[in-house]
Amino acid sequence: MNQTKLNTFTLSGLIIGPILGSGVILLPALLYNMIGNASIFTWGTILILGFLFALIFGKLSILFPGDGGVSLATKEAMGKKYQILTSFYLICAVFFGPVAVLIIAAKFLMPYFPNISIELLGFFIYIITYLALLIRIGFLGKLMLIVSSAITIIFFLSSIFILLNVEEFSLNIPNISIKEYGYSLLIVFWSIVGWEVIGNYSQDVDDTKTLTNAVKISAIIISTVYILIVLAICFGEFPKNEEFKLVWLIIPIFGNSSNFILASVSVILCIGTLILFVGGVSRLISSLNLTKYTSTVTTKKVPIGALNSLSILYVITLVLVYMGYLTLDNLVAFSDAFFISNALIGLITAIILFEKGFLKNSAILLAFLFFIILLFSNIFILSVIIALFIYTYFKKRA
Repeated sequence: MNQTKLNTFTLSGLIIGPILGSGVILLPALLYNMIGNASIFTWGTILILGFLFALIFGKLSILFPGDGGVSLATKEAMGKKYQILTSFYLICAVFFGPVAVLIIAAKFLMPYFPNISIELLGFFIYIITYLALLIRIGFLGKLMLIVSSAITIIFFLSSIFILLNVEEFSLNIPNISIKEYGYSLLIVFWSIVGWEVIGNYSQDVDDTKTLTNAVKISAIIISTVYILIVLAICFGEFPKNEEFKLVWLIIPIFGNSSNFILASVSVILCIGTLILFVGGVSRLISSLNLTKYTSTVTTKKVPIGALNSLSILYVITLVLVYMGYLTLDNLVAFSDAFFISNALIGLITAIILFEKGFLKNSAILLAFLFFIILLFSNIFILSVIIALFIYTYFKKRA
């Protein structure tokens, strides 16, 4: 076996931690504080959609392996112009998303570094990520396997402990409007973001079975962790007159160490998310041959030109956050809309390429539902998405 390649377990490690990432830290508590126990229905919906999403994109990655990921399948099905369009949607999403992740991670470190601005802390976290991306991918997969396993066990055991100590299971579901439900789906879409870039690592696996098995194992574990956390939040005996805090989940087991453990876990998860997205999109940009510099790779096949270009953009975005032109809410909302747009093109690609069967029907269903979720996005971002599509459509016909 080639030791520089990823096997089922190391690839699973590279997937699980990053996709749980900042989402598992941010979303369960955020959604519960928004709509209470009704969040169970939102999570049930998004996790089912996420499982299908993972299977579809895993299949596309197997059919068209390469650093370009699923965009290679789009090129085959819809042409070069739409490959570039979906690539730019993903690049736009990753222009905003990683900075949001940096801010989320930095917030957990603020109590330990009170004299450093949150943006500067975010910059230091990115330096660590950048250095990690220069390491051989095989080693990185093994490292993330260890980290993601530890993180998964912490939340798994904590949630089960709380559920086993619930004296009475009662669930009061508040009434929510269609608008609130739609917006809640838009918010938690962040939890299934990540499957789009798995294909960018398809050339680093031993064989196609490795990718298939890793996707299935990862999807099951990710869904299980989210389900247990959500059930523990909704049924657990926590203060009812305060906003829910995720640290409450691990206090029964870890006691006074809980805040430190959660901060450590959060930073590691966020770095894992950054490794997946920044690394995957760097490979994508490099594969597009946009310029000689962005196509430059090192002897270890690290797309250093694209990575450096993205790094400059992140520094600029952190400065904009520092100056007050962008907020965390803006970053999450903008990136989610572009992620959904990228996912929609991937799903249309699957509809065109797949033969009749379960995955093709699932792609049709997801495309319809994702489009509905996209309609709850910011009108300005929707305008940009539509403008990019119209430009691509007419340029193709020219």
